[in-house]
This record gives sequence, C-alpha cells and structure tokens, in this order.
Amino acid sequence: MIEKMEKIYIYSLRSQSTDVMEELLKRGVVQPVQTEDMLPAESAALLQPGESLDLSREENLLDRLQESIAALKDFGKKKGMFSKRPIKTYEELMDDQVLMDTISTCGKIETITGKISELKKELRNAEFRKTSLLPWKSFDLEAGAMKTQTCETLLYILQEPRTIEDIRREAEEKEVSLYAQQIYAEKENQYIAVLLLKKDEKQVKETIGVLGAREFSPEGVEGTFSEALSGLQQQITDLKQSILEQEKQLEQMAEQKESLEMASDAVKVRIQCLSGHENFLHTGKVDVITGWIPTSQKDAVNKSMERYDCFCEYKEPEKDEDYPVLMKNSKLVEPFGAITEMYSLPNPHSIDTNWAIGLFFFIFFGMMLSDAGYGLVLLIGGLCGAKFLDVGDGAKRMMRMIGFCGISTIFWGALYGSWFGDVIPKIAETFLGKTVEIPMLIDPLNEPMTVLIMSCVFGVIHLFVGMGIKAYIMIKRGDKWGALFDVGFWYVFLIGLPLLLTPEPWGTVGKIMSIVGAVGLVLTQGRAKPTIIGKITSGVMSLYDVTGYFSDVLSYSRILALGLATGVVASVVNIMGTMAGGNIVGAILFIVIFVAGHLLNLGINALGAYVHSARLQYVEFFGKYYEGGGKKFDPLKIKTKYVNVTEEK
Repeated sequence: MIEKMEKIYIYSLRSQSTDVMEELLKRGVVQPVQTEDMLPAESAALLQPGESLDLSREENLLDRLQESIAALKDFGKKKGMFSKRPIKTYEELMDDQVLMDTISTCGKIETITGKISELKKELRNAEFRKTSLLPWKSFDLEAGAMKTQTCETLLYILQEPRTIEDIRREAEEKEVSLYAQQIYAEKENQYIAVLLLKKDEKQVKETIGVLGAREFSPEGVEGTFSEALSGLQQQITDLKQSILEQEKQLEQMAEQKESLEMASDAVKVRIQCLSGHENFLHTGKVDVITGWIPTSQKDAVNKSMERYDCFCEYKEPEKDEDYPVLMKNSKLVEPFGAITEMYSLPNPHSIDTNWAIGLFFFIFFGMMLSDAGYGLVLLIGGLCGAKFLDVGDGAKRMMRMIGFCGISTIFWGALYGSWFGDVIPKIAETFLGKTVEIPMLIDPLNEPMTVLIMSCVFGVIHLFVGMGIKAYIMIKRGDKWGALFDVGFWYVFLIGLPLLLTPEPWGTVGKIMSIVGAVGLVLTQGRAKPTIIGKITSGVMSLYDVTGYFSDVLSYSRILALGLATGVVASVVNIMGTMAGGNIVGAILFIVIFVAGHLLNLGINALGAYVHSARLQYVEFFGKYYEGGGKKFDPLKIKTKYVNVTEEK
C-alpha cells in the first residue's frame, strides 16, 4: 500500500536546530522540504530565509580522507566477497576525538603520498631522459669535447624517407664542408653526428634543416653518452628504491584504513546534516523545519523530540496535493517493488498494485525460464546472496526477487520435466548405460499449442486484472458509472466474443453478451462529446479497440517462445557434453561443457525472462490502468559507504 503522508512543522530554537536535524537524520523518517513551499505566503513573508552554511571545510576534509583511503587500497588485507561492513553506533561514528586522531593519520599519509608523487615525477623524467639518450649510446665522444676552437659536432635525428646520403648530397650541391656519420638507426629515425667547421655552422644548419632533420641537444650530459646512461640507470634504481621505501611506510599504515573509512562516513553524515539548514526559515531565534513524514512515524518523532526545546505540528495534505510516495508491502511482495520503480512510482492518489505486479511477474518469469535446475541455482544464489553479501538495499531486494522467481522456475521446470534440460537421461544413457525418463505433465516441444493456449489464458487473466484495478480506482474516486461504462461493458463484450465459438447453449450466451457489450460501448464511449453525432461516432469507433485487446493477448505468446528457447539450448549443451562418450576424457569434457554451457544459457535466458516479464507489466498491464508520476519519498537519513550505523549494538 501507499503510506499516508503528513506535513510536519518543527519549531526549534536556533541554538538547537542542528541537534534537531541530527535527530531527524538518525530517525530517517522525515523528508525536509523548502520551508516557504510548505507555508502560506503570508506566513512565509514574516520569516527570514535560512543561511547557507559554508561546508567547504567539511568537503575538503572528505576529499582528503577519500584520497588517503585510495592511497591505502593496494595495501593490507583485502576484503572478501562475503565480508560484512563494520557496525557502529551513531555516537561511535561521530566521536570527535577519533575523528581528530584520524585526521592526524590522514596528514601523515598525505606527506608520504606527496613524497611518492615527487619521486615518481623524477623517475618519469629520468626514464624519459634515458630513452632520449639511448640511441646515442655508441657515440663515444664526450659532450664537453664536441666543440673546439675551429670545429664542432652537431647531432641530428633524421626521419624516413630521408637518409644520411641525402645530407651528403645536399651538402655537396651547396658546397658545404661537413662530415656525417650514422650513430644508430631504427624503423623510422636515423641518429646522425655531423662534424663541421664553426664558420660554416649557419650554412650547415640551413642545409640539413631543408631535409626536416631535428637537432638533438646534449645539454646536461657529462662525459660520454654511455657514462650518462649509466648514471641515469643508477638514478632510476635509487628512485625506485626510494619509492618502495615510502610505499612500505604506507603498507605499515594500512591498518588505519578502517579508521579512515569510518572518518569519511562521519564527515559525509555531518555534511548531510548541515546542508539542510539552507531550507529553513527563521524569526531570528526560532528555526522552522518543514517536510513530509509517514503518518505511522509521528509518535516516534514526537518522542525523540521531547529532549529538545521544540514543538511539532502536523497537517494533512490538501485534497489534490501531491506528496512523496512510500510503498509498504509484505516481505513477499516488497522485492517486486523494484519492477514498479524502474517504470515510475504510482501517483500518490492512485493505489499500490505491487501485489499484482509481483504475482504475474513471478508466474511469467518461471514460465519463460522454465527449467527446474536453473530455478534451483536462482533460488539458492539469490537468497544466499541477499543474506550473506554486504551490498546495498537495492541489490539485496533484487537478489530476493530473483530468488523468489527461482521458485516459480522450479515449478514450471518440473511441470515440463526440464532439469538442466535433459541432463539426467543423458548422463544415465552415456555414463551408466541405462534409460531414465523424467516425469512431466507437459512436453513443450511436442505440445507447443498447449503451452501457447496456457500462455494466452494467463495473458487474458492478466489484462482482466488490470481492467479490474482501473474499475476499482474509478469507483474509489466516486465514478461508479464510469467503471461500468469503461470497464464493465468491455468485460461483457470481450468474454462474449470467444463464447460465440462454443457449442450451445454457451454460444447463445456469448451472442447475447457480445451484443449487450457492443451496444453498451457504442452508447457510452462517446459520452464526453458535445453532439449526438460525435457521441455515436466515438462509440462505434471504440469497438475497433477490440483489435488492441487481441494484439495484447498475442503478446503473451513470447512466454512460449522463451520457454522453448531455454529448453532447446539446454538440450543442445547436453548433447555437446556427451559427444566424447562415457570414458574419463568424456566425463571431463562433459563437466566443462555442462558448467560453461548452462551458465551461459542461464545468464542469457534469465535476462530475457526478466526483460520480457517486465515488458508485459509495463506495456500490456500498466496500459490498462496505471497512473505514474509519483516522486519517491527521500528522507533525511544516514547514508554511509563503509560502515553500517545502528542505534545500539
């Protein structure tokens, strides 16, 4: 059902407003709203706007803590898949002394990471320098001896397709004196040393520049290039050692990672608490905190506010006023709420139909996947994952839904005699030399029409339930005649049509129902039109909607298609697995193909069953009645990433 909501007004002394917000944060049942949106204009005009607090200090601290956590992520004990987040009380999480100690640790980590960053920068520069000098390693002239009083040596990098012969030819044509020698060559570049007279430097540079060669400067090189490379290699080794030493210091601090994570959550919670202040209006001494609260939580909030100097006032929403939507369902239905939320939350003035959505999604998913072995995997995997994996509430809900759908899959799979396809008969025949038959009530491969008819029958029931919900909503809103005209006559007409094809006396009953339904629709479906002709024309045209209903029913044939696909692929996997025979090699091959093939088939067809079951809800079912557009109830509550917060341990 959709929880009833009320407006809450909390009048608090300004000196206690932060404490009040903190209490609301712990309760997690109030959605704060901009105060002026909840008060009459004349009342809001008497109040002053709230102050937007400067949260830059907290946000900067949060960034620092996150960076420190990231710095330690590769060190210390790794968390396992089933490891649980630590449980802390609110007081433990928000302990100021612990936070201050952790900030000190954060500073130490920042110092170390700063050093590592500088060392890595130096290392990159040294490695880049080494790479640039490496091609000149065999050039044994010292850098300091490359210039004399009359001569000098220039170094060039020449790109293909140019070669050293082009330099010599260009120099000869321009009558420039030089001596060129290739030092090293690779795929695209040639490294060339050019000896020249100082007086010819300008001419030589112009001559070689025409060829697109780049001059290489040996600046910073002491001794020969080989000696410089040896020095760089030693520098690189020393830098790497220094980085390792700094990383060892980080490794020793890895045990502080949990404290940093807790501090990060504490700062995040503080930001959540303080950020709500800009929504307040105040008189100078009193803050007015406004929001939405489920009616069922009023007493709990009143009790928690008794310790503060504040007053709580509640008001019901106006007749047509929209309010946040919070759906409350049983443990069996609640997981299927995810299907509704992916589409759109219901209008707050509509009704919660998760019970119907969950029921039909449960049935259709099982019929589409329809393998008892796969159902067992989903049941065990889904429910165990929800119980043992430390994931968010949304993921847990999805896992529970998949687990429940596994039950339906087991039922339909057993009905069709499919346990990982026909793996049991195949194993018995191939490895035991025996013939085993699995009992089944329906064989989809040999009786596809039976499954198709069954799918369409479920489809008709699904559509009729949707129409019934529409009638209920209309009656609830006082439009009883509208429910009769827009739903009742369609029931009569649609039920009468197939009865026309049955033997007497049901054929006559169908004829009467069809006529009554058709006449009723013609006379009522155009009632909103202003003229008689418009009313009759719209009424007659409404009968064409019957094709839409038939089209909707045919959409449920996808249940047969997906069910057959699962079974056929599973059987093919089993055939491939037993092709090597019943020997040891065959057994090993069978295990590999069985696991890989069925996991792939399960993944693809479970996804298909999920998508198409949801589509039948969204298009066929919701199209009959659903009124979306609701906004999710989003209360101010503790949202943490690393720890779970509880009231008491």
